[in-house]
Order: sequence, then structure tokens, then C-alpha cells
Amino acid sequence: MKRIALFLGLAGILVLPGLPSRAQTDPALREEGVLYLEDNLPGKVLATIKAPTTIYLRRDFQMALAVLNPGQKAEIVGTSEDGYIVKGTARNNTVVGWIHPQDLPTGFDPSVFALAKKNQERRDAMAVAISNKSVIQGMTPDEVQQSVGRPEQTSTRTDAHGTSLTWVYITYREDPQYSYGLNAFGRPVLQTYYVKIPIGQLIVGFTNGAVSSVEEHKTDPNSPGVVTN
Repeated sequence: MKRIALFLGLAGILVLPGLPSRAQTDPALREEGVLYLEDNLPGKVLATIKAPTTIYLRRDFQMALAVLNPGQKAEIVGTSEDGYIVKGTARNNTVVGWIHPQDLPTGFDPSVFALAKKNQERRDAMAVAISNKSVIQGMTPDEVQQSVGRPEQTSTRTDAHGTSLTWVYITYREDPQYSYGLNAFGRPVLQTYYVKIPIGQLIVGFTNGAVSSVEEHKTDPNSPGVVTN
């Protein structure tokens, strides 16, 4: 299979699509406030070093690790306000560290960083929605299922504008009920359980693989309904 190199702008940086999407940076070693490109772009971002460039261990730029020479290739791993994390080879060893902002090779399209930021913002928004068990526009069917489970009903429609999909969920009010039971010592104890009362529907519409509409209909508008499966 031929590998294709997609050049961004001039010859400074290129992206290699179709490479494995596994994370290269151990999550335990990731630094706060750094946008890691490997999670947010379809391939590696490679730069051609134009001048001798020092790689530092940390973003305080106090401890030098190695020097990359003109003509060498380096992968841009992450970016922050302080500088850039790069991965390169020095003395036949792989080194990963920080370079000053002004040391980033010039002559490339900076929109690569804007795209990575946009993708990260989407990932963050979806993670919050899933943790809150809610559905927002732009979610994929898989993300909706992660958030609120499998729908009770589905329907599909295809026309000149593409394929649309509709998922219907039942929303419930959970009312507490009480009864007495015996504990391990044979003593009566008050027990609480909940009964699910249907109060409406959550209707999720997809267009071309992403949520395009979210409608909620309740028989009792004052009930705090939830989707449960």
C-alpha cells in the first residue's frame, strides 16, 4: 500500500495520513495545558529542521537534552503557549522534549494547529455530554449510545439530501416506593425502591452520521424525566 504525504503550505511541515492512531505519549506523562496533536489529527505532523535546534527536558527550558541539525525530520507532538513538544533522533537515540516557539520551522500552514484545537474542543464537549447522560448536536450514533444507551425505536430515511436516522427513547420519572423487609438478623427494616413512570419521549435525529436535532416531549412538563435503559 502506497503511503501518501500531504504537504501543508510550503515544505516545512507535512502530515502522514493513515498511520496507526495509538497514542505515543503515555497518559501518565502528559502535561497539563498541552494540546497533543496525535489525538486530534489523522496522522503525524512532521517538520524539517531549518537551523540547529535545542530540545529541552521541560518547558522551563533549563535542561538541554540534544540538538537537532538542519535537514533532520522531527515530529511535532504537542503545543502550548510556552512552546512545542517535538520528537526527533539525536546520536541514534529517540528524544522527546520542548523547543522554543521561535525554533518551530517556518513555511507551513498554521491551520494544522487550529484544526487540532477544534478537534480537541469537540472531544471535550462530547465527554462532558456523555458524563451528564445528555445528547447534543454533532454526536455520532456511537456517542449517543455511550450517553443514553440503545433506543426503543429507530427509523431511517434516504433522499437526495442524504441519509437521516431517527432514534426514539422513552423518558421516565422514578418515584420512590417503600416497604418493610427483614435484614440478616431477622429484624424488620424499611427498604426503598423506585418505580419507573413513563412521562415522555426523547427524539434524536441524525443527518449523515451526526446528531442534527434533539426533541423532548413530556406528558408532564414539570417532571424531571431521565432516559434509562
